Parts: sequence; structure tokens; C-alpha cells
Amino acid sequence: MNPSKLASATLPPLVSSPDKVKKSVLQRFEFLLDCCLKAAMIFSGLGLAILMFAQVIMRYALDSPFAGIEEAAILMAVWTYFLGMGYATKQRAHIHGGIVTLVVSDPFKIEMIRFIGSIICAIAACIFGYYAAKYGLYMIEKGRMSLYLQWPKGLWSASMIFGFFMMAGYFLLHAAKDFRAMMLAAKDQSQALGHQSLINDKD
Repeated sequence: MNPSKLASATLPPLVSSPDKVKKSVLQRFEFLLDCCLKAAMIFSGLGLAILMFAQVIMRYALDSPFAGIEEAAILMAVWTYFLGMGYATKQRAHIHGGIVTLVVSDPFKIEMIRFIGSIICAIAACIFGYYAAKYGLYMIEKGRMSLYLQWPKGLWSASMIFGFFMMAGYFLLHAAKDFRAMMLAAKDQSQALGHQSLINDKD
């Protein structure tokens, strides 16, 4: 019997490194956050559809519309919109131009432009989120209530706060990924230049 195979068979399994453990924890957290976000979007979207269907039945079939349903429908609509806005940012499915790849061919410059764009978008989302939070806190402090349901208007404002800060967080994550890709592109470019210079020296 081969001694190396016997030794490898009797060795205990290696303990995973802290980086792998940390990465798995972050992946689990991201998966949990993704599931919660999808569930919230499904709930708000279905709630909006059910409320609008009920309002149509009450208005045209029963001839007794209730304005409170419209308030609740608007609440579901704004939460659906801002949750979808954050999810689109996470998936990078928001509307953006693709002219950079047509004009620039250098991978490093492309990643650098993406990194700068992510930083600018994160700053803009933080600014809008600040004013949304300021407005929401103002509505909560004043104790404003909806006209028919008498619900706190902070429920409507909270959707803006959540959506903009979720956008800012995902844009910062994209910026970190873009920075890493930019550094890798710069490293690959420097290695390619070094390899080309060696070839030229040999010639």
C-alpha cells in the first residue's frame, strides 16, 4: 500500500479558513435579505391587486365605494415601487446607457468608469435618502394621519426612506465590486505589458 495514500486517508479534514466562514455568513445574510425583499415585493404587489379589485367590485357592482381602500392601495403602490427600485439596483437592472463599451475598449477604463458611476449614484441616493428621512421624520413628529383610515402618514414616507437607503447600500456594494474589478484589470494589463516587453527584448 502507498504510505502517502494511507497518511492522507488518516488525516482529519482541514478546518475551513476564517475568510471562507465569513464569506459563507455574508452569503447567507445576502440570501436571507434577498428572500425578505422578494417576499415584501410579492406581498405589496398582491395587496395592491386585491385592493384595486375590491374597489372595482364595491364601486361598480355594489355601488358603495370606500375611499379608504384607495389610501391603502396608494400605500401598497409606493412600497411596491420603492422596494422594486432597491431590487432593481441590486440586480443592476435599472436603466443605464451602454455607450461606454462602444467608445472605450480598454477594460481598465471601462471598470474605472463603472466605479465612478457607482460612487456618484451612491452619493445621489444618500442625498435623496437624507431628504426622504427628513420629510418622514417631520410627518411622524407632526402626527399626521391619513384622511379615511387614520393611519400614520409615516407609513407612506417610510417607503421612500427604505428605498433610497437600500439603493445607496447596493450602489456602495457595486462600487466595491467595480473597484476590485478595476484593480484586476490593471493587474492583467500590467502583466500583459510586461509579457510583451519580454517578447520585444528577446526579438
